[in-house]
Amino acid sequence: MTLEIVNAKEIRLTDDELRMLAEIEEHPEIAKWDIPAFGGDVEKAYAAFKKSHEEFSKSEDECLVAKVDGRIVGFVGIHKLSGERGEMRHVGEVGIMVHLEYQRRGVGTKLLKAAVDLAKRQGFKRLEADTLANNKAMRRIAEKAGFKLEGIRRRRFKSNGGYLDEALQAILLDQNLVPAEHY
Repeated sequence: MTLEIVNAKEIRLTDDELRMLAEIEEHPEIAKWDIPAFGGDVEKAYAAFKKSHEEFSKSEDECLVAKVDGRIVGFVGIHKLSGERGEMRHVGEVGIMVHLEYQRRGVGTKLLKAAVDLAKRQGFKRLEADTLANNKAMRRIAEKAGFKLEGIRRRRFKSNGGYLDEALQAILLDQNLVPAEHY
């Protein structure tokens, strides 16, 4: 298995590749471990990926794509936060998805470590990776990439008539950040 990780800002993804991203994102087995952004609707996800990719050059967000033998098998996105007054512009939210056939083969770990390296080069000071608390695989991947558990948001999401907890994990990319005085 030859894994290649490419920056989606530096290449032009084809419509078929964008559709593969949507299929990974909305796959029902993957949705068990995440709250699906488009409710399982691959066409809505595809349209969103296509629009996002077209506007990527103007965005401060980042996206890395994992390919095996030329086929997309996963991706990680970094969404730059801003806050109301720009007070969170140093923070990136990370989202990662790996095709079922390529899970437990190191793809997710390599993607997330590559995202951490990219975030450092792009000037991010902190990355956050929030996931369902029962998603032990994602939590392990984040730990391997240097993320630390900061807390659990209890009963954060409603799903199938019940509630799910969310794990909050983060990594400080600049250890010299000085805490501000309260005002």
